[in-house]
Amino acid sequence: MTIAVGLVGYGAAGRQHVQALQDADFADARAIVEENPDVETPPGIPRYTSWQHLLTDRSIRLVALCTPPGGRAEMAEQALEAGKAVLLEKPPATSTAELDRLVETARRTGNPIGVMLQHRLRLPDKVLAWDWPAATSAVLEVSRFRPAAHFQRASWRGDPANALGGITAHLGVHYLDLACQLLGEPSEVRVTGTRELVPGIETRTAGVVRFAGGATLSFAVTAESGSRTERLDLLGPDRRLLVEDGRVTGDDRGEPFAAPAAHTPELRGEVYRDMVEAIATGRTPRRCHLAGARAVTMILEALSAPAGVLV
Repeated sequence: MTIAVGLVGYGAAGRQHVQALQDADFADARAIVEENPDVETPPGIPRYTSWQHLLTDRSIRLVALCTPPGGRAEMAEQALEAGKAVLLEKPPATSTAELDRLVETARRTGNPIGVMLQHRLRLPDKVLAWDWPAATSAVLEVSRFRPAAHFQRASWRGDPANALGGITAHLGVHYLDLACQLLGEPSEVRVTGTRELVPGIETRTAGVVRFAGGATLSFAVTAESGSRTERLDLLGPDRRLLVEDGRVTGDDRGEPFAAPAAHTPELRGEVYRDMVEAIATGRTPRRCHLAGARAVTMILEALSAPAGVLV
């Protein structure tokens, strides 16, 4: 079965989605909604200028929302009510209340909803089954340089109502989500340092997360360094897991292991495969499920609060 996908938005994320679908034999990009006449879309894929046109196109089974976070939940609900499955770009939601509402709408309509947090697929099933006790300490570092113009006020990236935040919400979210997949929901989030380029749009954040199970995570995310790195290191009493620049290695009670590495475009393609299987079975996506993003949304919500604290 080949699923027809309709993409909404053809910015950087939309281009990545088209790339992920190029070699897929289970889904293909059948339409792109892009209202900006200055944006060129790929030849061979019909271009819609109307969101309603896509909603009423019965051939489209899966809608991928590659749009800014602000206002995206309303579009997702409309697509679910129209009988379509939905794939959200990250960050997954502007609040836990919004995320919960989307999960409930998906359950009620029977249409799956997922999120493009593709790095989850780097974690082997056996690692997801590991227990990380209260004695676990974790460290997260994400650095990806972005010039100040990237967050300019004229762009949605400089508008807190549309962007949800800065570098943490849009890049740190991936590895923060990995930490949550392994350690569970946070019970406390404290910001120890941050710098905003414009109000509500941070270019650097450091803090500490305590999880309900007792494990702690120290994190630093920056757009101000010229060095590029993505690193999550979990240190338990008898296990270690290191996810560094896409490579997964570790030590399981004295037995070292390394998981096969995969390129990020391949992982995005696997997210689409997960969504197609969910559509075919009528079940929740196995790995890219939106409900599993509630924990990382709690962290992002805390970081965007005036006090930067969740207790």
